[in-house]
Order: sequence, then structure tokens, then C-alpha cells
Amino acid sequence: MAAADLAQIADVDIDPDGVFKYVLIRVHTAPPSEAPAGKSKEIVRGYKWAEYHADIYDKVSSEMQKKGYSCECLGGGRISHQSQDKKIHVYGYSMDRPRPGPEGPRARTAHLGGQLTLGAQGGLATSGSSGPPP
Repeated sequence: MAAADLAQIADVDIDPDGVFKYVLIRVHTAPPSEAPAGKSKEIVRGYKWAEYHADIYDKVSSEMQKKGYSCECLGGGRISHQSQDKKIHVYGYSMDRPRPGPEGPRARTAHLGGQLTLGAQGGLATSGSSGPPP
């Protein structure tokens, strides 16, 4: 796999509306211990159907493995997405996954346009509330 192949993987795939869990995943062109610098990318996946963060990670990593990639979970939390109002609020953290820093979700979801806020709960951000916006 070439680094150019990573460009074919969407940076963000989240449900258009609602409050749901998300995970921040690093996708590698080779196992992490063998991947040369620059041969990986971070992606965000979030879906209402997921009861647990692990449900999302397991599904995405399985799909990526079938395409020859390897994955590692960098963390997770919750997203409140209001696509009509162009608002995304990222907050919280996963009890069974690492806590991602604010740069991952911010960088990956910012291109969706509109207002992005990050909640302080779980060390994710510097502004906003710890829960979904009112």
C-alpha cells in the first residue's frame, strides 16, 4: 500500500444528526511497528447505531484490514451533530478507549464547515460545556 492510497480513505464519516459515540483511529499502510513515518492518517468515525465505542472500532478496523491496512484506536468520545445548523460539539470520552487530545477531532471534523465546539469533560478541550449543547 502506498501513502497515496490513504488519501482514498475519508477523513470523517459520522451520522448527519444526533448525539452518538465516535472514535479517532490511526490507519497505517503497514503494522504500526513497521510503518515508515508519514504512512498513516487519522480518521474519525461516529454512528448512532453503536452501543459501545468498541463496536465502531471493531467494524472500521475489520473493513480496513480487508483492504490491507492496520489500525489503532487513539480514543473516543461523543459528538452532537446538527447538520442543518452546521454545528458539531465534541465532548466526553470513552471508558474503554484512550482519551484523544483535542487536535484529532478538531482537525478531522473542521472541514465539515460550520461551528465546532469542544467540551471540557475528559480533557478534550478548552471551551464549551461537558455535555451536548442546549
